[in-house]
Amino acid sequence: MKELFLIRHGHSVDNEFFRYSGFSDCDLSQIGRQQVEKMTDYFKQFDVERIYASTLKRTQQTIDAYAKLKNLDVECLDDLREMNFGIFDGLSFDEIKAKYPEEAKIFLSSGRDYRFPNGETLEEMYNRNTSAIESIIETNENVDSVAVVSHMGTIRNLLSYFISGSSKYHWNFKVGNASITKISFDGKFPIIEYMGYMPYESSLIRTYPSEKNK
Repeated sequence: MKELFLIRHGHSVDNEFFRYSGFSDCDLSQIGRQQVEKMTDYFKQFDVERIYASTLKRTQQTIDAYAKLKNLDVECLDDLREMNFGIFDGLSFDEIKAKYPEEAKIFLSSGRDYRFPNGETLEEMYNRNTSAIESIIETNENVDSVAVVSHMGTIRNLLSYFISGSSKYHWNFKVGNASITKISFDGKFPIIEYMGYMPYESSLIRTYPSEKNK
């Protein structure tokens, strides 16, 4: 593989209401659809040969227009999904505090080893995300260009993996909706050419509260 594009899904309905959006399968919001239209218009200059997405429909809705334009299929993988937030999934932090007050306190005082009830830890998510990308790279050894459409947490894990081979730098990256990150490869050595480019006007950018209160 010569180049890999990491694309985050467009703004979603869960994003709109500041919900923890992991395995919950929500649609893009109206703003997200506008972001995706602009992203597709920019991204069509690139002729990727294969497209992968998570099995959550917000990623597929993000790349659908590009895939149809280029007459490409999208292969969907479970292991590219966002964090499994368990009982918190689909809830805002205010809703979490109201419904699970004691667990919310534990969450706020916890570190990176915290396991979401009925969900997973960051390290477990990292392991499945990196297992997916390793398989994609191996499968596409003789393919020039690949796009992977996934989630903020997934892309953070992949960037940390490419830089350090671990989840150490997961929290050091900000990944906007419908943003594009390009990684080129010198042999098997990854080089981040640019990160988090949002090819749309500032009026379509949406920001979020801090990580534990989003």
